[in-house]
Amino acid sequence: MRLTNNEVKKKLFWSVLLFIDVVLFIEALSTNSIGACLLVMGLSELIYFKGNQSLFGKFDAKRKAKRAQYRKEMLRARNANRHNQ
Repeated sequence: MRLTNNEVKKKLFWSVLLFIDVVLFIEALSTNSIGACLLVMGLSELIYFKGNQSLFGKFDAKRKAKRAQYRKEMLRARNANRHNQ
């Protein structure tokens, strides 16, 4: 599955922003700057709520499908065990 040009640009934008956030986080920890910590927290929230789908959308969808399949199998096994007892 290929990404469109627009999807590539979005993913690149959010990836660069995430990298900047990590660098700012390291800087905020090393300098004990409260302002930088607040900036990092705000930027992290922005990335999580607005950019998560662009960065990790396919991964999250695959993980959700695997969890649903695993849950279905566990419920089926549990019900089979109840009927055997």
